[in-house]
Order: sequence, then C-alpha cells, then structure tokens
Amino acid sequence: MTTFKDLGLSEQTLAALESKGFTAPTPIQARTIPMLLQGNIDIVGQAQTGTGKTAAFGLPIIECAEEQGQRVQALILAPTRELAIQVADEINSLKGQKRIRVLPVYGGQAIHMQIKALKRGADVVVGTPGRIMDHLERGTLHIDNLDFFVLDEADEMCNMGFVDDVRAILSEANKDRRTLLFSATMPREVLRIATEFMGDYETVKVETEHSETPLIRHIFHEMADSDRFEALCRVIDAQPDFYGLVFTRTRADADRVAERLNERGYPAEPIHGDLSQPRREDILGRFRSRRATILVATDVAARGIDVPDLTHVVNFALPQDPATFVHRTGRTGRAGKEGVAITLIAPGEFRKLMYITKSTGTDITKAALPRIRDVIYSKKSRLVARLEALMEEEVPDAYQAMARDLMEEKNPADLIAALLLNTFGDELVESSYREIDAVSQAKRGRADLVCALGRSHGMHPKAFVDFITDTAKVKPWLVQHVKVLTNKTVFTVPAAEADTVISRVNSREGRPLVTVDQHKSKPPYRRDFKKSGGPRGGKRPFKKHYKPRSE
Repeated sequence: MTTFKDLGLSEQTLAALESKGFTAPTPIQARTIPMLLQGNIDIVGQAQTGTGKTAAFGLPIIECAEEQGQRVQALILAPTRELAIQVADEINSLKGQKRIRVLPVYGGQAIHMQIKALKRGADVVVGTPGRIMDHLERGTLHIDNLDFFVLDEADEMCNMGFVDDVRAILSEANKDRRTLLFSATMPREVLRIATEFMGDYETVKVETEHSETPLIRHIFHEMADSDRFEALCRVIDAQPDFYGLVFTRTRADADRVAERLNERGYPAEPIHGDLSQPRREDILGRFRSRRATILVATDVAARGIDVPDLTHVVNFALPQDPATFVHRTGRTGRAGKEGVAITLIAPGEFRKLMYITKSTGTDITKAALPRIRDVIYSKKSRLVARLEALMEEEVPDAYQAMARDLMEEKNPADLIAALLLNTFGDELVESSYREIDAVSQAKRGRADLVCALGRSHGMHPKAFVDFITDTAKVKPWLVQHVKVLTNKTVFTVPAAEADTVISRVNSREGRPLVTVDQHKSKPPYRRDFKKSGGPRGGKRPFKKHYKPRSE
C-alpha cells in the first residue's frame, strides 16, 4: 500500500497529516502529488467529489511555498463561498508548522477587511470568481507572479456561468505559472479552458473503484405531489438518528420546507444564496455541531458543505440533471460509513427519475413509505433510549421525593401516561396520523403486462429485460417491476409503450407472447352526471373493455 511518505512529502507535512489521522493517500492524491513535486507540469485531474482533491493540490502547494513570501504564490478559484472557506480551512489544517498565510476571499464578506488582509500579505488566496475579479479591478490583488493557479470544481464554475470570469482571471496571471484543473466531470467548456490556457498538460483520471464507491443505498418513494411534505416527515420520523441534507429546487422552497419542519418540531435550518454570510456561517456551525440535524439546501448553496457522517440525503425535489443527482447523493456514504439517498417523486416524475438513474448508473429501488406504526415504534424506541440514558445520571433528590409521593397517591401507569401525554401530545397516537395513499400503476400511467415466458424458458430478470428491449425496441429502464415465475413473467411498462410491446413481442410462429395482465388491469371507471352536474348512481364501469387478442 502506498503511504504519504512514499509520495516524497516532507517530515513536517507528514506530521501534519498524522495529526489529522490521515494514514494513506487516496488514488487521486497518490497519482497527482508525485507529479507536482517532481516536475514542472500542468495537470487536469478528474475524480468524483469526496475523493480528496483538495489535498491532491493543497499538499504540493504547501511543500513548494516559501514561508511568508512577499507575493501571492498560489491562487485557487472555487465556485462558491462555502467551498472557498472549506478549501482554505483544509490547507490551513494541512500546513502544520509551516508559516504560510492562507486567505479566503468571497462575496458576502466586507471587502475592506479583505483589502487589509491582502495588504498585510497572503501566500495562498482562495476565492470565488466574482470577488477575485473585484480585487483585480481595484488593484488590491496581483497574480502576475504565481507559482500555482488552481481551478477547483471547474465543471460547477461552468455550470454556474463563471466561464467568462475564469477566462479573464486566467488572462491576468503570468504565463510561466503551473495550472491545475480539477473537476468531477469534463464537459466541453472545461476542456476548452484547458486547451486554451494550459497548453501541454497531463490528464489524471481516477475511476471510482468498487472499494471506493460511496456506501449509498438508493431508494425512491412515490406519492401525490400534495403529500410530498408529509412523506418527508414520515421518512425523518422513521430514522432514529436522521442527520442529513434535504434538497429543494428554489430558495423559496428551502425557506418554506425548513419553516414547516420547525413548526413540526424538527431542528431544521435553510441555506441558500439569499442569506447573509454571517447567517450562513452560523447555520453551518449549528449543523456541524448537531444543534440542527436537518439542512434544507439549494444545489448552489450546498456546494462546499462537506460533513463526513451524514446519514441521509433526501431529494425533496428532483434535480435538473444527472450530474446534480450525483453531487447531491454523494454527500452521504463517505469515510467508510453507510448512507441512504432518498428521492421523493410524484407520478409524473417517474420517467425523469429513470432517465437520471440510468444515466448515472445508479441502482435505485422503489420502497413503500414507512407505515404509521413504524414511525410510532421508532419514536417510542428513541424515547425509551433517552429515558434509559437519563436513568444512568444522578436524579436530584427533589424529583425522587416527588416521584415517591405521586406514586403513593396515584396509579403509576396513569402517572406515566399523563406525563407522556403532556410531553408528546398526540404524537404517539396512531389515529392522529393520516395515511398517505400509495400511487397505483394506473395513476402513474403504467401498464401491467404478462409474458408467456418464465423460468422454465430460461428467463431471469436481466435476461427478460434484455429480451423485451431487444425485441420491442424500447429503452431498458422503461421495463419495471419484473417478476419471473415458472411459466410466465409479470412486468410493467409506461402505458404509452404498452401497445408497442404487445404488437412486437411474438413467438417464432407469430403468436403474441405479451398480453395485458387481467389480474391487475381493471376496467376504468367514471361518474355519470346529470345535466345539472350532480352525481347519479355512483361509479360504474364503461361498457367497452379492452380485450387482449386471442391466441
């Protein structure tokens, strides 16, 4: 196994790594650090979020930096203020006893404070594109004598519209610098920047190996859109130690969801771009110290939030694209710990979710929402555990005496029940919860079909999906809920694809192999109305039913 010592790092840096508990480099660190220490080379590094990219460029910068120099020796661009702060903190923690000054500069913080700090001197500046441009225009930052220019999370900077700012900043830097570009993905805009400003460079691409794959279990729950918030509460209630991120689409949604969670008694905080920097830092401090255990965030604001022991990530709203899905869900299941990524969808979002999971290679499972009895059982278990922990502590004599007096006068069971009622209200009463209706296949617009091939014909789920997709010429992720039986297979496809599958999947003799599953597909119903609009006769089936073609 490669060690940090094998990479050529100094004893001072090794001591700093040891004090942080780092024992072995990650793949991106093992490949990048020696290249930067041994030669004058530019690097494009590609690795997923959470694989140690900051140390991959931060350690060589620390090793090569002059102590308390008279110039800015390294500039690191980050897409968000949270990430800029995080990178600066990480480099400060890695430098050990080496006397180099690391300064984060970002919007939302008073610029005059940054100007004073720059005048005092900074060896490494970590900043967001907008604020760096501001300092360059004011003449308070000079980057014409850099040793290193680092673009961190370059794909996110392009996604957020910073391409022109990045180009302008790169143009201001000296040509003999070393340029390092790190990104989780390599879209065209990122590669164009590399070609334009880096010239010859080495590409270091680290594929995620099985052992490094975040230990994430992906599941999704489906419900009516009006039940989405109730479903979120049900998910949180069912987990004994929920500590996670809830992603919304807009800033207003983040505020609204966090407010409703707090009204229900959940310790939640919103975080988004409309908050002042002191408020954002206060919220992150509360979250990291677990005074708040739920952070309701937008995608942009969540960049740079790196908490290694998150138990859950919840997609309250679907992300816009597959890359964002990976960035969101990859925030749990880190540092060897298991995590759960939960996605909540309405019926009309099923196809988009299937596209996202197919594009990202995510194995996702549909699960029923936690039942009311499961939620109450979880709450009772937490209560009992909390009481047992309190019983281990020394209870003041005044409480002991009062408890004895009450138990002599009243029935102990009645006393405890009254205390529970006073503390929890109807929270432990099953009838106080409302059911969340499961969304049927019909509501989601899917058709239940049956194929006359099963295990006796050599079918298993993967073979069956391959057979249907090859024969019917449909996308594999459209074939869902496959259940292979002895002589048949039951499955579903979107209702719009049902006729295509039925007409194209035939035996060698031309006999149809797929029909509608009569056990699940029921005739549609309607209400008859009088001309006045009032209901008459309740529900009754249409007279014309779909009939599968005879064999």
